[in-house]
Amino acid sequence: MVVWSDPRVQKLAREFVCCTEEVDILFPRNEWLINHLKDDPAVHLFRDIYGKQAPRKHWDPNPQKTKQGVYAMMPDGTYLSGRFVGARPDQVVELMNEALTEWKKIVRERNLRPKAVPQKEALSTWKKQQNEKLGLHIELHYRDLPRKRTKKTNHGKKVGGHVNTTWLELNPNEAKSLIPSGSEWQDVPKNVRDKLFTHGLKDIVYGQSPNWKPQDIQSGNIKVRRGKTTRAGVIIEFLGEFDIKDHNHQFKGKLVGKMLFSQKLKRITNMEVIAIGDRSGGTTYNFRNGDEATAPLGVSFYVK
Repeated sequence: MVVWSDPRVQKLAREFVCCTEEVDILFPRNEWLINHLKDDPAVHLFRDIYGKQAPRKHWDPNPQKTKQGVYAMMPDGTYLSGRFVGARPDQVVELMNEALTEWKKIVRERNLRPKAVPQKEALSTWKKQQNEKLGLHIELHYRDLPRKRTKKTNHGKKVGGHVNTTWLELNPNEAKSLIPSGSEWQDVPKNVRDKLFTHGLKDIVYGQSPNWKPQDIQSGNIKVRRGKTTRAGVIIEFLGEFDIKDHNHQFKGKLVGKMLFSQKLKRITNMEVIAIGDRSGGTTYNFRNGDEATAPLGVSFYVK
């Protein structure tokens, strides 16, 4: 997010068809994946065509090493530019400028007549498809919150300088269970509460972390009730608290927010809920090394 939200990267990205894929699918490393994907066209394009053209400094040749990074190529796999494990805005800006220069050169040399890259809101088609098939498609954002007497985390990062995003899917029945029958507070069913907690309240500000297990929920609840009715629908008030802990880390806090239930569409059309609390510890790939001490974390649940 730090890279792709950079205004320079956003501007340059309009010249590319940007996409992402799991690197171990594009460049399989273990024997099972290598055999399973031996005829996969994406592997052939990335590993066998693009990779053989990439300079060593931007493509670690060791077949056991990850090829995680940012890469630019033509549809036929022609190398334009790349950065092995490129994860800083300045690196990606440099990469994109290199790729555009090389692309324009090839266009002249091959007398190509490329069409302009269609400009549309990021993920708009995918979001529309998800909204049509799911009961609720929740966008989640994760960020460290201000700390007393310091603007730095214990591992030297700027507090609030990193943010991560993911999505949480509720099927139609799960989403329906968030719609209360009246103006009195009522508990959200345990299975839906557990899904929101275990899938949504992870610390992934700097990396990735596995879902919590239901047994990690030490205590917690989510309550909803109907509020006022507006022209757009019925306001649903949302309130909760949680304490989730395993042998490696913990997150404890409160949730508050609101949703909008459209009586016309018979579904929740808007959600603005925030979870705020204290996290501690870490997991293998969430990069909290050196920052395991208790500190505030915020998670937003958003639908629009």
